[in-house]
Amino acid sequence: MEQGLEGIRVVELAQGMAASVAGKLMADLGATVLKVEPPGGDPMRHEGPFPGGRPGAESGGLFAALHAGKRSAVLDLSTEEGRARLAELAVRADILLHDYPPPRMAAAGLDYARFSAANPRLVMLSITPFGQGGPYRDYAAADLTVIHGGGWAWLSPTASADTALPPLAPFGQNALIMAGVHGAVAALGAYTGALTHGRGEHIDLSAQEVVLSMLEMNLIRYTYQGLEASRVGIHLFGPWGFYPCQDGLIFLVVAEEDQWQRLKEFMGRPEWAELEVFGDIYLRGENADFLDLNLSEWTAEWKVMELFHACQQRRICVAPVSTYGQLAAEPHLRERGFFVEHEHPRLGKLTLPGAPWRLGKPWWALRGPAPELDEAKGALDGVLPARKVAPAANATATVTATGTTIVEGRAPLPLEGVRVLDLTWVWAGPYCTMQLAHLGAEVIKVESELRPDLARRIRIYPEGMEEGLNRAGYFNQYSQGKKSVTVNLAKREGVELVKRLARHCDVVVNNYATGVTERLGLTPEILHEVNPELIVASISGYGQTGPLREYMGYGPAIVPLGGLTSITGYDDGAPREVGTSSGDPTGGIYTAYAICAALAARKRNGGGQTIELSLWEAMLCSGIEGWMGHLLDAGYRPMGNRDPRWAPHNVYRCAGEDRWIALAVTDDTQWRGLCEAIGRPALADDPRFRDLAARKAHEDELDALLAEWIAPLERWEATRRFQAAGVPAFPSMSNKDLTEDPHLAERQYFTRLTHPEVGVRTHGGIPWRLAHGPNGVRSPAPLLGAHTDEIMANLLELSPAEIARLKKNQVLA
Repeated sequence: MEQGLEGIRVVELAQGMAASVAGKLMADLGATVLKVEPPGGDPMRHEGPFPGGRPGAESGGLFAALHAGKRSAVLDLSTEEGRARLAELAVRADILLHDYPPPRMAAAGLDYARFSAANPRLVMLSITPFGQGGPYRDYAAADLTVIHGGGWAWLSPTASADTALPPLAPFGQNALIMAGVHGAVAALGAYTGALTHGRGEHIDLSAQEVVLSMLEMNLIRYTYQGLEASRVGIHLFGPWGFYPCQDGLIFLVVAEEDQWQRLKEFMGRPEWAELEVFGDIYLRGENADFLDLNLSEWTAEWKVMELFHACQQRRICVAPVSTYGQLAAEPHLRERGFFVEHEHPRLGKLTLPGAPWRLGKPWWALRGPAPELDEAKGALDGVLPARKVAPAANATATVTATGTTIVEGRAPLPLEGVRVLDLTWVWAGPYCTMQLAHLGAEVIKVESELRPDLARRIRIYPEGMEEGLNRAGYFNQYSQGKKSVTVNLAKREGVELVKRLARHCDVVVNNYATGVTERLGLTPEILHEVNPELIVASISGYGQTGPLREYMGYGPAIVPLGGLTSITGYDDGAPREVGTSSGDPTGGIYTAYAICAALAARKRNGGGQTIELSLWEAMLCSGIEGWMGHLLDAGYRPMGNRDPRWAPHNVYRCAGEDRWIALAVTDDTQWRGLCEAIGRPALADDPRFRDLAARKAHEDELDALLAEWIAPLERWEATRRFQAAGVPAFPSMSNKDLTEDPHLAERQYFTRLTHPEVGVRTHGGIPWRLAHGPNGVRSPAPLLGAHTDEIMANLLELSPAEIARLKKNQVLA
């Protein structure tokens, strides 16, 4: 019997990071992935890092890591013959994924209408910088312009005190990596939908909207409170940040009052810690300068790893600022078997990050080295053999195994009919389950009024409105499309109710601390006794096994723990925070992908699955560029907004207060366009800049020249001039800029549904559009316990009297 994604056929056309990442996720779980490359190959083959910094054919480290287990075929899509061959492959495929921009799509014959006419169940994923529609659809882009254009880089480095320094992108191609993972989630969800409902889908995914979807609390700080978030200022609460030790820096974040009390006890309850100005987490944030001064005196007495273990043993969330070299030797990761040894014909034995999750049924594997260019030439019929194409099914009413009815007479969402029991809180888990809701699943969030979700308590409430558990913007952003039931898991009867709910669900997700499900009696083993077909996913900071399994791992701490912070910063070399708690949504979206893969596998072959994700390991998977730089001794370090390969690649000040534009040139054609745009065409042949190596060698001169030319220009005027010449350029955008942006408005990205308590508020929406739809968030975030009676009566068939008894006894509370 086929396991995982074995038997699923994927055609990948990647010109860069995003589609390569999506294809890797599918290949690693067993799908057959045929990489279609242009003559000369995917540009990533030539980008490195290379061993010792010396370029060589077929020896690029990033290509080797992201294409293991795939096959390669060259098609010249500029010819009719090449486009016809691609159309043949689309008929044989289940999923076709690409990251070609709209103008190149048309030239390459990437036409969903044509493909789906011949293969109605085909899922086509189009990952583009700004989507298939809107004013920016044809804009040239690079990761730098997308991460600034989506608002992430505007927030970095967090809590900066220096307004003269530009907004800072985290090291690497984080926007496109996250676009690839989100795209893989949507594509596998749509594939499951095709199996269920009999019709494929075209997914239009915008990388800018993916970034915007991951801005933590920053979008809603504007839409709820009118605050334009910035990298300059203070954290919302404290303590939060880097603190000096004898031998380096440690990162500390205290999110709950009980943690602060434990920290005070550990420090010996110094007098300063009892001052009224430190009376709650928000006062500690407002008085961060004074707080950090005192805390730093205490941390400076410690060595990093000694303080790390001492704090964690007291349930205080700290993390070292790890380098990739330190991570390579980390005993916890080694004991968990995270790293895998992989043989490459040109690079030899490579130690690579493994999967971001451990699976009960071990589907994940690197099934071979990255392919040499066109190695499948002449064997395509063996890689993707011809088969009979199933027709599109007409929409009919369907009742699923768990009792969910799919409405007749309209196009269903891909996961309509799937029911998810959501035992998550704060961000990582809710971000995961929100993706499933976006794809059409019914998500039932279990929470309690006796210990409300922290997301309901973070003080981002509508301006002029009293605080309340239903009014917190953070919760209302990341719980859209869900239902809420209140169940008190401190009561044995409450735990039994959750087990009964699990019997009627397809998926259960939690992000409890390690050991909680054991204490509650809700382990995967127990839940599978209740429902053998269940997919059970757990998210934790360090994983459910290993010597550090009980350590706390909040999203902000996962970033320095996972290595990214060590190579993010300005050229002074100091590590900087990356602007958001990106460890949380990174873990959440990888979990959502594993769930979608398990749903697809269950639909094809039956059976449940257990998914155990470590935020730490997920962060290492998304940090593949930093890891390969360490492995191949590339010497990566903090370099501001610059890139190890390309120049110019930076952020430049424009006219106006704190106004900036991101610009990246990644090939010689763009370089010539830039020279035309600034009115100096002869510069293209200047020996200092005529090719990539020369531009990197003279990068300081080049940046100074561009800074002088750009400084007098308004940022959008500069953007338009560069874009007219085909040069990737885009303003660094704030939450206010994005909320008011005409492109996002035309694409109807934002959600403006009426909420029962906060009214009509702007929230971030779904970063993809479906050709068959329906599109858009279906419902606002739920009021606390709004669906308790409905779910208990309709799903568990409890009587009104029984529901009343359970409420009186604080079981439903």
